[in-house]
Amino acid sequence: EEEPDPSDLSVDHDFFQEQVWPRLARRVPAFESLRPRGAWAGYYDHNAFDRNGVLGPHPKLENLFLAAGFSGHGLQHAPAAGRAVAELVLKGRYESLDLRRLGWSRIEEGEPLE
Repeated sequence: EEEPDPSDLSVDHDFFQEQVWPRLARRVPAFESLRPRGAWAGYYDHNAFDRNGVLGPHPKLENLFLAAGFSGHGLQHAPAAGRAVAELVLKGRYESLDLRRLGWSRIEEGEPLE
């Protein structure tokens, strides 16, 4: 209930200093001596279906390849996802890693990847 309005993307420095930072400092004592020098607020893509990335060609839109919906893990998955999409575009198939299970078919079939 105390979190700032998510539709307002301005940074609420007071909320961080009064609510978030003290909890961080209690959990990780090294935060006691650290202070943020900058901040941003924004949205990230979120796959509500199964919280996993959606990777590969769109089933209905020709020439549309996606690497989306990684639900906050995009930076961690970016190297492999980028390579996989590049292979699909250039070679028409996965070569390094078979990532077909991250494709659209699981969504169309209603079978989340657990």
